[in-house]
Amino acid sequence: MKKLIPIALAWLFILSCTSAYSQTTIKIDYNTGAGTPVQQVEAVFRPAKGVANGQALLILHHGGGYSYNTTQQYAELYSSKGFATLELIMFRTRTPSTVIDPITLHGQVMGGLKYLSQVPGVDRKKVSAMGMSMGAFLTINFTSAWFYEHYEAGDLRFDKLIALYPVCWMMTEAAKGQTQDIAIFKGLPNTVLQKSAEIPLLILAAGKDSYDTMDPNACPTFAKSIVNPSQAAMTRVEVFPNATHGWDHGRDYSFPIRGQCTGRTSCTNRIVSSPETVEQGKQAVLSFLMHP
Repeated sequence: MKKLIPIALAWLFILSCTSAYSQTTIKIDYNTGAGTPVQQVEAVFRPAKGVANGQALLILHHGGGYSYNTTQQYAELYSSKGFATLELIMFRTRTPSTVIDPITLHGQVMGGLKYLSQVPGVDRKKVSAMGMSMGAFLTINFTSAWFYEHYEAGDLRFDKLIALYPVCWMMTEAAKGQTQDIAIFKGLPNTVLQKSAEIPLLILAAGKDSYDTMDPNACPTFAKSIVNPSQAAMTRVEVFPNATHGWDHGRDYSFPIRGQCTGRTSCTNRIVSSPETVEQGKQAVLSFLMHP
């Protein structure tokens, strides 16, 4: 009962804010595993607008950081469709000094899941997550039973998961248990994707993703490599043939990548803004979330 009182007080504050504003910046408790200290991460919460549908959506930014403002368009749309939304601010801007620790990132996501499961009007069994690039890496990992065991989730699980332009060659390596030398998997067990929690997963892939050497079959190949037959059956891949990595960034640009392209090679990541793909992706996500 003592734990519920602070939560109730926090919700009185949030509800008073959201009656006047469409969003509220809050702090979410999280830890990095059993017995570790409680820390906090910032997040932007939006209540469901109009008729709430009882669902919530956690939205995870890409590796450039929250300040790229890529997640807002999704939060605003799905909030207007009746979802309570939460955008995690794992870090604001990527700089040379930014520390990206996978164990911490996963812990922050678990904090977001636990938070949304307690939002008034949200069915705790109807909390889903979507992410872009780095965020997509995280959402795919949430199909792993390890995630829920390590962060002591009990019976709490994500309902559905959506990954936008994930780097699929890395995920295929993980499905094989070959994550060595892939920085984003640092600290995670090699078997992270080999024991499944069996959660529906939608992958929206770019057919011309530089990380995957513009191989349109990279994500379908990953889906076929999933060890657990039930998880494989729950995984759907939609490839946008002409889209590039970061199609929703709103601008065209490129930058060099070291050791993160197919087979741990280096390449140049070329990003081309595609409003058409953005809209197609939004509708694909909405359909996936709203239908069994």
